[in-house]
Amino acid sequence: MSTQPLTSEDKGALQAAAELHRPLARAAAVGRSNALGYVIFGGLTLLMGVSGPDVPGLAIGVILTGVGVGQLRAVPRLKHGDPEATRTLARNELLLMAGIIGYSVLKLTVLREVDPALKQADTGDLGLDLGELADSLTTAVYSTFIAVTLIYQGGLSLYYKRRRPMAERYLAEAPEWAREVVESVGH
Repeated sequence: MSTQPLTSEDKGALQAAAELHRPLARAAAVGRSNALGYVIFGGLTLLMGVSGPDVPGLAIGVILTGVGVGQLRAVPRLKHGDPEATRTLARNELLLMAGIIGYSVLKLTVLREVDPALKQADTGDLGLDLGELADSLTTAVYSTFIAVTLIYQGGLSLYYKRRRPMAERYLAEAPEWAREVVESVGH
């Protein structure tokens, strides 16, 4: 089998394909690292939820693990320029956001718990109500979870959604042979 040197037109097509692929590869790397974190923390959440048993905690563990696995399955498709992979990644982030916010709202309302021992604790002359302090900390923690989730998962969802036109352009403008070369090199 003989190989021909690349023409300047071929080199240009290859360079253009690499440029078009770069943001998709970056988004895939972000998706992969997040997905691995989701799977790990989802598994740990499931383990902690089983020890309770904490049904809402188990639900969050299932959602977190499921989203992580879904992300891991979508990442290779995104690397190949599949526009539907961007939708899957964005939707999974929104699903995770809904799960975390739902859990946090439950912990702020229906499942709000303060240890009775804290309510009756004697703080002497300090004038502290430990039950009230624990209640304030619970509000601060779960309100922070909600805010961070809105920013992080909401931002990631938007990030993936904005990659769809890039994937469509990559498929439309880069010849198949150039996409194969760029993807095999790992750009």
